[in-house]
Amino acid sequence: CSSMLLLSIVLFVTISILAGYFLYSGLLSDIIILTGSPPIRKLMFVYKFKEGPYKKCAELFKEANSIGPELSCIGIFYDDPTKVPGPQCRCAVGSIVSEGEDKADKELLKRYETAGFKVFSFPEVTHVVTTSFPHRTVFSIPLGVKRVYPRLESYIKVFCFFSQLSVLVHPIHLSPP
Repeated sequence: CSSMLLLSIVLFVTISILAGYFLYSGLLSDIIILTGSPPIRKLMFVYKFKEGPYKKCAELFKEANSIGPELSCIGIFYDDPTKVPGPQCRCAVGSIVSEGEDKADKELLKRYETAGFKVFSFPEVTHVVTTSFPHRTVFSIPLGVKRVYPRLESYIKVFCFFSQLSVLVHPIHLSPP
């Protein structure tokens, strides 16, 4: 009888921890979609292009972060993984090296270029569709993909911004909170 009680307690604690982890990862987080001015001004970033399942982009985020740990990382995901087979999904992953009129550190740019990263500048835009999702755990990424893409696609279809969701830009700051 005491072993049954112990097993019940262990099972309850395990389920509670897992539930807390999934909730913390964003399971019930609100997905608020907005239109208006962009949260990111004109920016320059360094990136590597990858074709394949998005879950394999983590290594590029780690590489970009290892070269410039003080910089925010950014991912540009071109395809909806619920509609495009994993091996054909495309993304560009890297770091934001300057924003607005700020100049990029030339030495840092050289380190990225030596590691095989390319440089690209986004022009400033005036109107965008944005949303955010918490990036708190490893599970936040697939959870965000499953929850955010359908909501963005529905929003865009309803408000007739584009015929399809073509690019999802995902800036990530990897420093501890």
